Amino acid sequence: MKKVFLIVILALLLPSAGFADIYNSSYNNGQQYISLHAPEYMKFYDLNPTEITIKFNRLNETAEKQLSGKTKEIYKKAKKIERYISENNFEKALKEDNDFLPTHIQYYNYHLDKGDYRSAMNEIISIKRINVTDKILNDDIVSYKLGMLYYINKNYQVALTYLTHYTDSHNPSEDNLWYVLSDIYFNLGNYDDSIKYAGKIPKTSINYSPAQEVLFNDYYNTNNVEEAYKCAKELVNRNPNAHNYIRLAATSNDNDTKKLEMLNKARNLALTNDDYDNLMRADIGIARLEQKKIDGAVAKLNGFVEKPDWNKIYNQISQITEPLELSQRQANFFKSANYCMEKYSGQDLIKCFEYMDREEDKITNKILADYQQEIIEKQKELDNIRAQQQFLEQTYFQRMYMDDFLYMREPYPYFYGNYW
Repeated sequence: MKKVFLIVILALLLPSAGFADIYNSSYNNGQQYISLHAPEYMKFYDLNPTEITIKFNRLNETAEKQLSGKTKEIYKKAKKIERYISENNFEKALKEDNDFLPTHIQYYNYHLDKGDYRSAMNEIISIKRINVTDKILNDDIVSYKLGMLYYINKNYQVALTYLTHYTDSHNPSEDNLWYVLSDIYFNLGNYDDSIKYAGKIPKTSINYSPAQEVLFNDYYNTNNVEEAYKCAKELVNRNPNAHNYIRLAATSNDNDTKKLEMLNKARNLALTNDDYDNLMRADIGIARLEQKKIDGAVAKLNGFVEKPDWNKIYNQISQITEPLELSQRQANFFKSANYCMEKYSGQDLIKCFEYMDREEDKITNKILADYQQEIIEKQKELDNIRAQQQFLEQTYFQRMYMDDFLYMREPYPYFYGNYW
């Protein structure tokens, strides 16, 4: 779910006021915790332990000259590392000192900014390891963000081991946590716990609509169609997009006519937004209901009937036809079938269906013939390329042979007679 990832990333990983603090004993009256025994390098950095960001404070020449001993060495090392970081050369920065926590913190944020969440996860694992010694960050916050990164990278079981620790904590961003836990439990097939956490999210939350999507999937997978329909209806009211209309049609108790209206709305929205995945889903639903009408009409006819069958056509051309072209072909097919059923009955309907089948066969045969011709043309191109390669290779080897012949043959007699 792309929008799910966006919400989690912005609210939980990137710097934001929304992710204020995670309750634990290291906080006193809302003040951020920083160890009194912080490493010497912290004299030259400003740290935000809640957002896990750090900023280097470069000294002027006078202040740098006043440093002495170990402190001066630490500053020079930090300055050198920061120069590499300013050039985005983290490899050199890490070679300088692989356990220098400010480097890993900045590398972590660099990966977040780039959207590389797997690398960001690896960096925060390093941060957690080094922080055991340096003790400048609150481990609960580090672990929370690490759990979220495991979730984003779809390592749900490990994410769960980190995040369940915070379910009973006072957390200003608990809506995010509830949503993530509901999605994790859904992906692990634990629908009951998924429903429990998704149901906690209030309508005022930015996570409410994504949570309704999770709930819809929970109920749909447990065959609770009635509750799934309620979620679909809520989603359509909040966001009337193609996917939500498809969800509504899939769970509705309405008749086929109304379901077709929903699916046609979904199809039109998918076409408008170039949403080919949901265009395909909508077309599958439409085809099922429209073909059902044809099958019903044919069942009432006497004698042999050449039934228009979209599934037969679909199986012949779906793999070689572009989505928009296939969708339009389907729409035209059922438009013709509906015209026959509305205008004719009895033997006239049989003749209309027969005519329709002949016309559809012509279209299908042309598509198949064009595709076959395209294959032939491509094969000719490949054969020409292969022939050119063979010619070049043959010419090359012939040249090599001639060169060897010229270099290896005996010199002219003139050479012997005039050498001395």
